[in-house]
Amino acid sequence: MAKKPADTTQIDAAPTKSFFVYMLTKDIPLEQAVLDLVDNSVDGAKRMNAKSLDGRSVNITISATEFRILDNCGGFNKEAARNYAFRFGRPPDSPATPHSIGQFGVGMKRALFKFGNRFVVRSATPEEEWAVDVDVAEWVQDADDWHFSWSEFGTNHDVSGANPGTDIVVDSLRAEVASRFATQQFENSIIGLIKSKHRQFIAGGLSISVNEKHIDATNLYLLLENDLRPGVDNINFGSGAKSVKTRIVVGLGPSSPREAGWYVICNGRVILEADRRDRTGWGLIEEGADRVVIPSYHNQFARFRGIVSFDSKDSAQLPWNTTKTDVDDGHPVWQKTFQRMTEMMRPVITFLNELDKDIDEHTREGSALYDFVNSAAKSSADVHTKKADFRAPKRDSVKKRVPTVKIQYSRPVRDVELLEKELNVSSAKAVGESTFDTVLKRHKKS
Repeated sequence: MAKKPADTTQIDAAPTKSFFVYMLTKDIPLEQAVLDLVDNSVDGAKRMNAKSLDGRSVNITISATEFRILDNCGGFNKEAARNYAFRFGRPPDSPATPHSIGQFGVGMKRALFKFGNRFVVRSATPEEEWAVDVDVAEWVQDADDWHFSWSEFGTNHDVSGANPGTDIVVDSLRAEVASRFATQQFENSIIGLIKSKHRQFIAGGLSISVNEKHIDATNLYLLLENDLRPGVDNINFGSGAKSVKTRIVVGLGPSSPREAGWYVICNGRVILEADRRDRTGWGLIEEGADRVVIPSYHNQFARFRGIVSFDSKDSAQLPWNTTKTDVDDGHPVWQKTFQRMTEMMRPVITFLNELDKDIDEHTREGSALYDFVNSAAKSSADVHTKKADFRAPKRDSVKKRVPTVKIQYSRPVRDVELLEKELNVSSAKAVGESTFDTVLKRHKKS
């Protein structure tokens, strides 16, 4: 395309394509670029069925020569591709996906340019099929034309009108990308990130694989006993389509420094996990009083678990940054939530301090409180939805449990049935317990 004639009455401030591509991709980690594409597939699956992701799949292939992501999540039509999907940023009139996680309108383009010098995108809905095939180096050379051209969709592809979805292939990989894609370490990193960041969607039925390795869902567990209960609060901000529902859950989990801390989730997408920075309240000092409200993290708090879930129909209302790697700590929803987080965190920290004192005084083997916590049942954090205060026992209210051992043996059925009748009990287990107690009593007397 010919260069536009110079207009001496104006100053040209338009970006060059090469600079734009460089700035768009410079600061995003390679792993995050992959996650952005998975986010788009999740949103497609949500558009198909907001209540269940069963039957939806995302298959990722990573190698030194190619990146590919293939899904059966409904695809998107030509109008969406022409007017919205390939725009740099999300136009205000773009159709919204309720409770979406691909909010900022840069993820797909940023990933495509980050990975390589050529990409092919094919997408199909039940009504239509389309494709684009872009040589990035060639596209960058034409400074004035920012459009992509349609290409032939072709035949015998994994997506079609009968199997709606999107298929993205990037080849001619950048040298630094190809070298990382070739490593087992990068594959393992992507699997681990998808497992943690998309755990809610995987648990909801979405099938995700990387290099044909299926990814299972993970879970966040809280300990639960009669006198040990998580604290829960539900807070609503705003109203209507722009409202944000917030749930805060605090409690104890299995002792694990790697898993301890705060988890922040926006529309089902995990933003922070096991966070132990001052941004989530650790090391909080009361302003003007020089008083520690929340101590800095130490391994005595390895059982602390805090989960904050934000949900909004309009994802622009959520307190996350553009790369979905951190919270926006200046966001009013976060600021108000943060205050409640630290309030709910305090009694859990107090209990963990008491537990630490009990262990110091009695050792782990002799601590009744440690015994109590260590034998508590695990429950999924997702089931705790009803408002409640955190509850834990006092140090002097817990008695040391008598160690027990399970005894198993077999005897003829007719003999066991005879003793059931003679001892007036109704099970083989009861026969064993009754006969044991009788013999024990006899020997204790002697």
